[in-house]
Amino acid sequence: MTERDDFDKIVEGLELDLSFIDEKPDQKPTEEPPEPEWSPLTDDDIDAADAEEPFYRKVEPTPLIPRRRGVLAAWIGVLGAPLSLVIATMSGVFLDRPIVAAAALTFVASAIYLILQLPEHGPSRRDWPDDGAVL
Repeated sequence: MTERDDFDKIVEGLELDLSFIDEKPDQKPTEEPPEPEWSPLTDDDIDAADAEEPFYRKVEPTPLIPRRRGVLAAWIGVLGAPLSLVIATMSGVFLDRPIVAAAALTFVASAIYLILQLPEHGPSRRDWPDDGAVL
């Protein structure tokens, strides 16, 4: 037999209940499962009741173009600043450092503004905690 390692020294003082190892797998449980209760509803009635209750809440679709000018300007900044830099690079136009810095700052500021405009989901909302999925 091999030497005793640190694990064996730690485990030797534990009193473990290993009675489940001696049980035979073909033993019957002592309690029988209860019989299902009789219901006057048929399968069609249960399906009809389930069909009336939707499993999701209906949410109106948001418009494609935002109504607020600030949000629209922020989206233009988030999408337009990197796109303008890519187009300038692909066309071979060399931009000055202040123009590149302005495009980068516009992107960062627009992204921060859009993140701050996200709706607050917290304990004050009726459906909190919610996973955020919207159909």
